[in-house]
Amino acid sequence: MKPRCLILLACLALPASASSPAEIEYRVQQTLTSSGTLFVDFDVDEDGRAHVLFGSNEPAWRVEKAVKALQSQPGIPGLVWTQLDTELCPVR
Repeated sequence: MKPRCLILLACLALPASASSPAEIEYRVQQTLTSSGTLFVDFDVDEDGRAHVLFGSNEPAWRVEKAVKALQSQPGIPGLVWTQLDTELCPVR
């Protein structure tokens, strides 16, 4: 094979939707804001996985709504979440 073909094949093998952690963090923040969550904290690791902590003062129905919204986002490659036993301060 010609070297150009090999380079093209190598480029096609890369993931098409590889987002930076900053882009994923922005998507998580926008999704949480649009779902109305107030008592939440999150972090995005170097693999792009979002770790979301909901405070005990966040209603269960809103946690469920936010988790479903986060899971439906194609730009968020992974999600780990839990609802804490302690309250969190509101983010706004």
